[in-house]
Order: sequence, then C-alpha cells, then structure tokens
Amino acid sequence: MNKTLFIFPFLIFISLFCSAQMYVVDDLYGDSVMVNQIEMSTDKTTEIPGKPAFYLQSGDTVTVTRLLKGNHYPAITIDGKEYTINEGNLIFLNDNPEGTVDIWADAEWNQNREIKKFFATFTPYGFIAVFFIVAMAFAFLGLKVNSVRNSAMYFVPICILLASVLEIWAYIVLGNEAFWWCDKSRYGFWGSLFRALPFVIFVAFQIFSFKLYSWLLVGKDSDKELSIKPLAISLGICIPVTVAVIIILTLLGQKGTLRDVLSIVAFLLSLGGGLGISMNKNIKILGKKAGGAFTLFGIVYIIGSLIAIWGLLIVLVRLIVQILLICAAIVGVGFAMSTGSSAGEVWTDSEGRAHKSPEAANYANHRIAERKSAD
Repeated sequence: MNKTLFIFPFLIFISLFCSAQMYVVDDLYGDSVMVNQIEMSTDKTTEIPGKPAFYLQSGDTVTVTRLLKGNHYPAITIDGKEYTINEGNLIFLNDNPEGTVDIWADAEWNQNREIKKFFATFTPYGFIAVFFIVAMAFAFLGLKVNSVRNSAMYFVPICILLASVLEIWAYIVLGNEAFWWCDKSRYGFWGSLFRALPFVIFVAFQIFSFKLYSWLLVGKDSDKELSIKPLAISLGICIPVTVAVIIILTLLGQKGTLRDVLSIVAFLLSLGGGLGISMNKNIKILGKKAGGAFTLFGIVYIIGSLIAIWGLLIVLVRLIVQILLICAAIVGVGFAMSTGSSAGEVWTDSEGRAHKSPEAANYANHRIAERKSAD
C-alpha cells in the first residue's frame, strides 16, 4: 500500500500544530520552479494546484504555512497571497528557529539530495561518455596495433566498468529520471533527438564491447569463446523466478520463514546456475584468477547494458510517439484542408440550383431536359 496513505494524516497534524517553516526553492533539473494558484476541486472538498501564476528561481526562500485541504501540496505565502508549489522542489532552510520541524524530512525525494543533484547535472554523463570513447579507442587500436594491445586489455575493461557503475548508480538514485538529459519535455523534440543520436552510438558500442574485449583476450581468430550468455540469462530471470515463487507459495498458503527461505533458494539457484556455467568456461580459457575476474566484470557490464538499453527504449518511444503525433497532425490538417476546399465548391444545373458534385448537377440537367421534352 502507498506509504503516502500512512504519512498523510501525520503531515496534516504537523502542519496544523507547528509554526510556519522556511524552505529554499531547489529544482534538481533546472533553475526555476512553477508556482500555481490554489483552486478548489469540482466537488469543493479538496484544494488543488490551479493555473500557473509565476516562476521562482532556485535559491529563493519561501514560507510554508500549511498543507492544502485534502492534499499534500504546501501552501506558501508571497506578497500576502497564498500559492502552492510541488514539495519536491523545496529544501528545509537551516536558519529556521530551533525546534522547527521539517515535515518532509523522511520523504523519499528528500533523501540523498546531494547525490541526486550530482546526477541531475551533465558531469556524470560526461564521464560516462569519456570512458566509452577511451574504451572504443583502445579497443580498436588494440586489435590493430600489437604494441597497444596489452594496454588495451587493461584500459578497455576499466573504462567500461567505470561507465557501467555510473549508469547503475544513476538509475538507483533517479530511476527513469536518470535519462532527464534526453527528455523532450525539457529540451523539445529536436533537442531530445540531437541527444538521442550519440546515445544510440554509445549503447551500440556498450553491447558490442564485450565481443571486442574478448577478442583482445583470446584473439580475434581464436576458436575459443568466452562465456557470458548463461550469466545474462540468469541475471534476466532471477528476479521474475523469485517473484513467481513468492506468489505461488503465497497462493498455497505458505508464509513466514518457509516462504522466505524457498524464495532465497530460488533466487540463488536461478542466478547461480548461469553464473557457474559462465565462470567455469571462462576459468578453463583464461585461468582461475583472470576467468573469475572476467565473469564478475560481466555481471556489472550486463547490468549497465540493460539499464542503457532500457533508457534508450524510453527515449526512443517518447520520440516515436512525438513523431506519430506530428504526422497525425499533418495528416489531419491536410484532410481538413481538402474537405474544406471541396465543401466550398458547388455545381449548378441549368435552372441555377446548387449541387455538391458535377455528377449530381449533370443528373439534374438530364431530369430537367426530360421534363421539358415531356411538356
């Protein structure tokens, strides 16, 4: 059940019995935050954010006086008038009087704020891009130039590993918002498309980089093939298998310790099967130390690649939807213009009556001629 249902009454209590709190406006992804007018819902029971009023800049200070009636949005007072703002854009001010309570101190969006701010800038993504570019350069040079190969065998996995760790970290911190830098709602269609193109290239290299790295280790023409597919399958199915086991055991009435133990066993078996197969094969080819290290590297590589692919799918789906909407609008306008022009054209018969088509006018003329000949 949504945690908001439990903390909402507590927030109302705090807002009613505590003094006003001062907050600093802080937008993770931009420099300004929209402030809305306060309106009543259609049933007159709940206060809701209404029309946009103006924008506040990050760093501005506001005073939260209460929570909106029947809602979680804060009411802020500016120039003697109340407005509302998204609470996720407010940070508790340290200069509040002693004893003042931050009503959102335990909110999820308020946790690890500094780390979120870091991943809401281009800096980590710039590092990811640099790591991939360096890995690409060393991978291709290592395959072509023997003197570079030994260095490439170290630099390629290190760069891919660092880039993958940053990708995983960003997704853990921000979720789907980790791809904010390619969001058309912030940068428009063309801005998002411009950012999506290099994203496609980096994801393609990340997928293909394992093959390049394995060529560096065993040789491009070698009949030996390092194993990663069983590991990838295990990583893909371990969570669904565990969830399925939990659901089945719950439906069978098994709860408590037995269900927990069996769920853990299912997770370990589904993950360990592929992990064991890949590690065993890699150890036979590279040796115990190098094979084990390569397999562990594969875990991070696969998770990072899955996150990158997921992010690319999100971006492309949003762009494709936008393209379809644009095409639909163009077709709609063209259809309206064509029907409009045809609706404006009329054809008259020999007696001056209007008709919607030349066929109808000709048929009317034929009937008129028949009538006149009968007369």
